[in-house]
Amino acid sequence: MAERALFNIAAEIVRKLASNQFVYGWQTGHRVKELRERLDGIVSESEKFHFEVLYEEKASLPMIREATTSSEPEIIIGREDEKKKVMSFLLNSNYEIESVSVISVIGMGGLGKTTFSQSIFNDEQVNLHFALKLWVSVSGGFVVENILKDVSDQLESLKSKHKEKIENRKYLLVLDDVWDSEDGQDGEKWDNLKQSLPREERGSKIIITTRSYAIATLTSRVPLELKGLTDEDSWSLFSRKAFGPGQESNNIDKNIKKEIVERCCGAPLVIKTIARLMSSKDRAQWPSFIKQQLPYRVKDDNIMHTLKLSYDPLPSYMKHCFAYCSLLPKGDEIDVKSLFQLWIAQGFISSSSLGECLETVALRCFESLLWRSFFHQVTKDAFGDIRSCKMHDFMHDLATKVAGSQSIKVERGGNRIREWTRHVSFDKELDLSLPCAKRLRTLVILQAGGKWDGGAWESICRDFRRLRVLVLSDWGIKEVSPLIEKLKHLKYFDLSNNEMEALPNSVTNLVNLQVLKLNGCRYLKELPRDINKLINLRHLDNDSCGRLEYMPRGIGKLTSLQTLSCFVVAKNRSPMVGGLDELSRLNDLRGSLEIIMKGYERDSCISEFEGAKLEDKQYLQSLTIDWEIDMDPDIDFYDKMLQSLHPNSSLQELKVKRYRGMRFPSWLSDLSFLVRISLDGCKRLEHIPPLDGIPYLEELCFDEMDNLEYIDSEGGGGKEVSRFFYSLKTLWIRKCYRLKGWWKKSRGEMKDDSDESTVEEELIMLSFPRLSSLTIIDCPNLSSMPLFPTLDEGLELIDTSSMPLQQTMTMKPPIYSSSSSFIRPLSNLKRLSISSIDDMESFPEAWLQNLSSLQKLSIDDCPRLESLPLHGQGMPSLQQLWIHGCRELKSLYESKSQGMIPYLPSLQKLFVKGCSEELSRGWGKESEEVWPNIKHIPNIIINVHYIQYEGRNVEDERLSDT
Repeated sequence: MAERALFNIAAEIVRKLASNQFVYGWQTGHRVKELRERLDGIVSESEKFHFEVLYEEKASLPMIREATTSSEPEIIIGREDEKKKVMSFLLNSNYEIESVSVISVIGMGGLGKTTFSQSIFNDEQVNLHFALKLWVSVSGGFVVENILKDVSDQLESLKSKHKEKIENRKYLLVLDDVWDSEDGQDGEKWDNLKQSLPREERGSKIIITTRSYAIATLTSRVPLELKGLTDEDSWSLFSRKAFGPGQESNNIDKNIKKEIVERCCGAPLVIKTIARLMSSKDRAQWPSFIKQQLPYRVKDDNIMHTLKLSYDPLPSYMKHCFAYCSLLPKGDEIDVKSLFQLWIAQGFISSSSLGECLETVALRCFESLLWRSFFHQVTKDAFGDIRSCKMHDFMHDLATKVAGSQSIKVERGGNRIREWTRHVSFDKELDLSLPCAKRLRTLVILQAGGKWDGGAWESICRDFRRLRVLVLSDWGIKEVSPLIEKLKHLKYFDLSNNEMEALPNSVTNLVNLQVLKLNGCRYLKELPRDINKLINLRHLDNDSCGRLEYMPRGIGKLTSLQTLSCFVVAKNRSPMVGGLDELSRLNDLRGSLEIIMKGYERDSCISEFEGAKLEDKQYLQSLTIDWEIDMDPDIDFYDKMLQSLHPNSSLQELKVKRYRGMRFPSWLSDLSFLVRISLDGCKRLEHIPPLDGIPYLEELCFDEMDNLEYIDSEGGGGKEVSRFFYSLKTLWIRKCYRLKGWWKKSRGEMKDDSDESTVEEELIMLSFPRLSSLTIIDCPNLSSMPLFPTLDEGLELIDTSSMPLQQTMTMKPPIYSSSSSFIRPLSNLKRLSISSIDDMESFPEAWLQNLSSLQKLSIDDCPRLESLPLHGQGMPSLQQLWIHGCRELKSLYESKSQGMIPYLPSLQKLFVKGCSEELSRGWGKESEEVWPNIKHIPNIIINVHYIQYEGRNVEDERLSDT
């Protein structure tokens, strides 16, 4: 009660301060005096009855014994045999009867079915075998509409990402955590789902994980039961989690080992949880802890008790943070930054004595919970920061159990809300008639496919005035009611992915608001006029609001902002429009900032841009500058504008789009912490500062640079080999039609008096030392660049010259290096794709022998290619060979005596289409010369005809044209 009164008074004071009105009126003073007298009375009564005052220890985290366990990959121990069985099922058709085959993985909760399936899903062989991979977290029965929507969304994402046709492709679909349906209609629903999934391409597979034997036998003729780990594997997993690096586990008593292993019952989740818990205890306490706390046998019905042992010792604020997760949809990926913001909005996180910001304290709390296995499956962004995680079903059940009726998920047909309920999320339906829920602090309304009822605003704003968190994302909301101002305690407001064009200005009366999420509101044109009144706002997420026209004047007063996803420089100016210099005081901005140039005032823009003081934004990780329209014919003026936008030297990612200047500022070379650089659509750009000395640069992208002829116009002379693109791993060059080379002068031209060996050594010295992936597309004039012998992930060359490939493949060791220590060029490369290379006439046998790690080779539309000698002894790891549109290629072998494919023992698929008639003839079983050399290949497709499919001769069967 006292807390609520103080909060009301504070909210009123902040509101009036923000609106520049007198604060200390006699009404507020009277309310404060009355509250103080009530508090004094409570203290007096407590002393009278000798009540003990308990102090909560805030923000003190238990010590984490391992460094950065959040980056630790999921550990798979003791599943080798099971994995072989599933891989065999996926990679051949011995079990296949239908066009889409299914295997179910069954086992009790906590056995690691999801982790096991993910290890298969991410396997390199699986990546090669399936053109598409889709993962759906079901966490319930067969709701066909939801599953198909998830599949459809993933397909659309793949289309936009890869920009290629994905129909009629072989796919792998994982349906994780399928349960029995309450209505008993699983058979009918499963049939409906199968009929709705793509079935055009044979060889597609589905993996289903479930705890239900009924589901397993219904969906699969080949169920695989996942059992508990062996004692040996259980102890191995326990040791990894319980003992830090270098710590010995051999001195643990055998009986203690046996007790621990037996009570974990081979369940990895239980093993990891107990290991983390016991690692925090003195080993002398282990025997008594095992005897008193651990159940003798862990089964489904008492596994919760075991997991709760790790929950009980947590500080109370950490317990609140964990219990709050019960509101999140089971099985879904959790956005970690949003989770932190929710914790902070509810007051679970307090400032530490170290002066850290609340988000940093929340991160430390999360890492402590992660270390104890309350969360798992962590993913990170490009900068190494935690992006998302998941929560095991049992952990979600534990969160629900410990939250009790304080936090409720309202599902269809169920309503357990009590007067003391504080946090509610709606799933599957929207029913705001909650007479007992007047004191709610959280209201999460998950979109269920229906339309937003405008009358819901009145119910929310009238009945739930104590809300601190309101989530209304993905509802297609077209208008936000001005009544929203009545929720004066609101701290977290999520309106993402809705359809409103504007927000009512009354939103700015929510003076306690910390988080406003508007990302994906693609129709949003403007932000509230008086947004400067939201003085407590820390996060304004307006990413992907493509129609946003300007930023309101005064937004620069929100000096607590840590997140501002996008700043729009308006095309038309007025007194209510803020310029880029509004950023001047926002020096606590973190994460990513995109500046979109829709216009500018020519007479004042340089001083305005300088006034943004981007150089002071030391916490900003990523900066995108996008010139959305071509504004000025004065090219030099663009150079001045970009020069004035000098970012802080700590920046890690820089993206520049549609810049119309000819030169890039020299400050680019000074950003020594850059990890990623992307220059996209800078069609006039001719000069780029040297980039080779940026020590941490890992990714470099040049896209649609029409005027660029040389990436390094200074030439290659004087480069220090030890620092030349030392960290670069990924290089992407696309649609740079005039690009001739990396240097303005070739290495040979630089030293006319150099002999051949010196020039060759110079060429070798300037190679990318750590490059892993290289893509060059639509660069027909590119004939020279640094060599790339270390590639391992992939090399893609489309409509460009073959000269850089030839130079790399024929490079020799430097004169100071012994031949025994020299690694053959591209010997670690896994994927090679060559398309529309007009000057490639042959693929020498020596090159193929270098490609000892190659798994997939694709050659498409190389009209002059005549020779591809597969009769050699190269490419022992090759699994897929695709040849298409090579009209001059006559043969892949020379004679029967020499043989052909026996030197490609790993080949699983041979695809030849659109080549010469001579190459296409004689592949069938009747060919005595060819067939003995290729019959071991499971899949052979010649000119859209299957010659052999999964080891079965099917010469008369035609393949759909893909």
